[in-house]
Amino acid sequence: MPEKEIAARLRAERKARGLTVADLAELFRDVASERVARRLPALKDLERTIRGHEAGEHVAGPRYRILYARAFGIPEQQLFASGSDDAERLAFVARDPARLDAVVVDGLAATLAGQRRIEDVVGARAVLGAASGHLELVLHLLRGARGALGGRLAAIASEASQFNGWLNTATGAHASAGGLFDQALRLGMRAGDEDLAATALSMRGHLAWACGDYGDMADLSAAAARLARAAGTRAVATQQRGRALALLGERQEALRAVGQAEDILAGGSSHEDPDGLYFYGAEMLAMQRGLILRYLGEHEAAAEAITKGIQGMPEAIQGSEWVAWYRVQAAAARAATGELQESVSELRVALGTLSSTGGKKTLTDVAQVRDSLAERYPGHSTVDELSELLAAVKG
Repeated sequence: MPEKEIAARLRAERKARGLTVADLAELFRDVASERVARRLPALKDLERTIRGHEAGEHVAGPRYRILYARAFGIPEQQLFASGSDDAERLAFVARDPARLDAVVVDGLAATLAGQRRIEDVVGARAVLGAASGHLELVLHLLRGARGALGGRLAAIASEASQFNGWLNTATGAHASAGGLFDQALRLGMRAGDEDLAATALSMRGHLAWACGDYGDMADLSAAAARLARAAGTRAVATQQRGRALALLGERQEALRAVGQAEDILAGGSSHEDPDGLYFYGAEMLAMQRGLILRYLGEHEAAAEAITKGIQGMPEAIQGSEWVAWYRVQAAAARAATGELQESVSELRVALGTLSSTGGKKTLTDVAQVRDSLAERYPGHSTVDELSELLAAVKG
């Protein structure tokens, strides 16, 4: 997927220079010819275009390719090259780590970004092997890395450890996930990046949620929020603490926490979030507010919040395995309010995703909602059809 590799490369080159998206938009105006500068959109629109390029939502055209090359000081042909040359270079460096250079480090970051996007489409189990191999290579190269390259590589190793921890959590390998999150924390601190360390703590909190330890979930999330500097990273941890408090029955504190998360995200920050939070925004936060409302028994409001959040997500992500899990939560909330058709409709969409990605835990959650519907509507043809579809997906 060369487009995704190039998108990740553009983001990596910008971050390597310490530039924000707003900085790069202004730099484009500085490096553009007078004629091109007159035709560039307003700065806010230019920022939106850059974010689209970095997310792989659209490909940079000839005009923007020139601007990127000038802004980064890299020949256009090299900056927008396909991944085959990078693969050969990476294989060479793997044999001789002393040859590590910025191009290889950028390639490693691009590979990680590509694996994240692929996981969105095919699910955690399908990319686990490749992600584990990539992490092993990054750690191998990190052993001899020093200076600025060592710092950047430590940051990539932290993110790769966090990603592998996420994959192991999603596939039920909780013991392995814990060690990977601890490794991500150490590497984030080694890289001098408090937001990477905070993300690792937050993911440890996510693992505690998966294991049913809500007290640990609340404490780890609070620690992550205190450490985080970027708005998205802090908002993730703050809302997660809210979910833990809701599960512990602390209603007012839970609602206060998700409100704080919304304020944090809306306020923004001069610090950039780690690459792994590419999916996080107001839409995701709306889905998580919905979870809190569901835990508090406010099912109608929960279903509306989760559905609205999903509808606002990029189309490519709406079909991901982890979004399918949120659909099942919306379906459970609608089932609780007696909305049979709406609940089944959400479950059908989720099963459409799971038929390609697997997702055993989410399939189990689908079965639980189906069972609640069967108990409430015994012998109903819609529920019977859902049961048949679920059996077909399970194989």
